[in-house]
Amino acid sequence: MQAQKPTASIIIPNKDEWKMTCRCLEAIRKFTRESCEVILVDNGSSKVPEVIRQYPFLRLIRNNWNRGFAAAINQGLERAKGEYLVWLNNDTLPSYRWLTQLLHVLRSDSSIGLVGPVSNRVIPEQKIAVSLRSVDKILRFSRQFNRTDPDRWRDTLRLSGFCLVYPREVLQKVGLLDERFGLGTYEDDDYCYRVRQAGYRLVVAGDTYVHHFGSTSFRKNGYDEFRKILAQNRRYYIDKWQRIPEGEG
Repeated sequence: MQAQKPTASIIIPNKDEWKMTCRCLEAIRKFTRESCEVILVDNGSSKVPEVIRQYPFLRLIRNNWNRGFAAAINQGLERAKGEYLVWLNNDTLPSYRWLTQLLHVLRSDSSIGLVGPVSNRVIPEQKIAVSLRSVDKILRFSRQFNRTDPDRWRDTLRLSGFCLVYPREVLQKVGLLDERFGLGTYEDDDYCYRVRQAGYRLVVAGDTYVHHFGSTSFRKNGYDEFRKILAQNRRYYIDKWQRIPEGEG
């Protein structure tokens, strides 16, 4: 899977959720046709299972504390060698043709700066109504659903950072993520706006499904804490851009 100059660099932040992360890594190994490297950024887990070190395509970065989503992605971006860059949550299940189809969107038009798939647990612009509880059902659905169809591509004003793909050219023009969003939320809204400001389009690949189980990382700290972080980052976004985030009015 890995090459000296990989087609794609897949960056996965993680903190302690090793079962989910291993499931995601296995899916990448099984369903990714392109040469790629996976950069796993561990945000302060107590230990790293030995099995993680056995993936030949994996590069591991360890932090002593939880630096947050944006900082973890930036660490991966700074080390990435791929022509295309991928943010991927560890609580996802990429499957049949997932990356091939997302790259096909980007390669179809140089004006497209970011592309993301549809999913079950995501912002409204990318959400589809499915109820898939088992891995077998998810894979069966994805095998039928993930068929290249440009008629199902659509422009959007924002994309979720749970699975996001873009060419290196965009990184060179737009730069890294804003780490002032801390543990997470709104850093993807911020990056999408910056990419649009640079003159690129954002596209939802309506022909590509990536399942999102939903992380427990925020839930572990309690919903009140999550709401506090959400409100704080929303205020920061509004102060930074003097505008409310897309999708909120």
